[in-house]
Amino acid sequence: MNRLMLLAAAAALMAVPAAAETPRGGTISTVLSADIRSTNPGVDRDGATDIVHQHIVEGLVGFREDLEVGPMLADRWDLSDDGRTYTFHLRRGVKFQNGATMTSAEVKWSWDRLMDPATKWRCRDVYTGDNGLKVESVTAPDADTVVYVLDRPSAGFLYNLARMDCGGTPVLHPSSVKPDGSWDKPVGTGPFILSDWRPGQYIELTRFDGYTPRDDAMSGYIGRKEVFVDKVRFNIMPDSAAKLTALQAGALDTAPLESQDRIQIQDNPAFAVQSSITPGWEAMILQSEDPVLQDKRVRQAIVMALDRAAIAEAVTFGGSKFQATPVPDFSPYHSQAQTDALPYDPEKAKALLAEAGYKGQRIVLTANKRYAEMYDCGVLMQDMLRSVGLNVELEVLEWTAQLDAYQTGKFQTQSFSYSPRLDPLGQWERIIGPQPRKIWKDPRAIDLLAQANATTDRAQMQSVLDQIGRLFTEEAPAASLYLHASDYAVAKRIQGFKVWPADAPRYWNVWVTK
Repeated sequence: MNRLMLLAAAAALMAVPAAAETPRGGTISTVLSADIRSTNPGVDRDGATDIVHQHIVEGLVGFREDLEVGPMLADRWDLSDDGRTYTFHLRRGVKFQNGATMTSAEVKWSWDRLMDPATKWRCRDVYTGDNGLKVESVTAPDADTVVYVLDRPSAGFLYNLARMDCGGTPVLHPSSVKPDGSWDKPVGTGPFILSDWRPGQYIELTRFDGYTPRDDAMSGYIGRKEVFVDKVRFNIMPDSAAKLTALQAGALDTAPLESQDRIQIQDNPAFAVQSSITPGWEAMILQSEDPVLQDKRVRQAIVMALDRAAIAEAVTFGGSKFQATPVPDFSPYHSQAQTDALPYDPEKAKALLAEAGYKGQRIVLTANKRYAEMYDCGVLMQDMLRSVGLNVELEVLEWTAQLDAYQTGKFQTQSFSYSPRLDPLGQWERIIGPQPRKIWKDPRAIDLLAQANATTDRAQMQSVLDQIGRLFTEEAPAASLYLHASDYAVAKRIQGFKVWPADAPRYWNVWVTK
């Protein structure tokens, strides 16, 4: 264990006092800016949905605080010499929320259900060979063991199992589905049970009294999870002003803050403000197959017409700085290739447009007002792009409509936010691939991502990721703006709460002082 891991473990242990000293009971009232899309983890989801699901379900592995992967429902795993076979040894005595004991049978059932095309799991394509990785078989040789066999070594296999947008590859009890196989409700192993969902109003989670915690220190989404509160209520508040008013009135215990809200709340003695830069990515994404945007020179002109540093400074009130690529500065794979960027150069942008023969064709930039930063970025970008002669129309949709357009690829450009991807491959996987929602379908990028995924050699992975970074700058499939800061207001009566780079609140090991 390296020094960073030791420090993280020590900090986690200090974060929770001895159980006998910790107050129990009470309800934590918090907020989501959008309602959840479903109760089906990793299927019909977005960032807000993932936050709720990760309190209810767990997978074999999860992300630690340092963004590496550690065991959760697995006690440990072994890797074969050829790098293709992962043998997971399950923790014993883990209970589902219906009281049943977890065995390898439920792990395999969950995997088979996720991989069934009818389930429409977001991450099924990751494991079918289309992206350079194929799971050839999953077997359960005994009640405590699950064996995954891959077609080749994969640096991204464990990262992908842990992905939050995949639901953490949730292990569910078969009673989660109805007799006809259709979805019913999540029956997982997590520390909270979904007790009430009133669409548009709130989601309420109740402590699972039969939860089986790990013995090791909490870190990220793994380690010991102990629930001290009775309930957590996620109130749905799309309006930022209403959220701030409720927070200051004492109706909320914790709340994510927009950048301008952080400025207002940070001097309030009733709250502490916690902040962490995350891999959540803000960008103007470009549909490279669009008749106007398929010309690389037009895409480069769009990027060079934007003063991205000024946009980041203005929209986040100084909370974030311009980021050249989706790879964060704190990533071990960040390098000069992730720092270099096309310069802000409006005159060069005009020259590129003239060279490309741009004749004023309309370009639609889609944004929404539910997430203020997406809208604010859209307004600033429209003005800057028009100043170099681009005929940009700002289209404001409801968030769900914008997300649907993104998922189907039916847009020209969008002011868009990506929820954090904690793994180095996932930071690129968000945009690279043949699927409709992926904006970068360049075969060279797809091949490079497959190369990175197929190696377990760190130096080789770094080399390939650097090539992706340089190609991103050259091909301009998006204008990278900044990485999001996770800012939370936390009432002084709430203890144990901690923000982290995943930009996802955790309400285990958190308690309410009397």
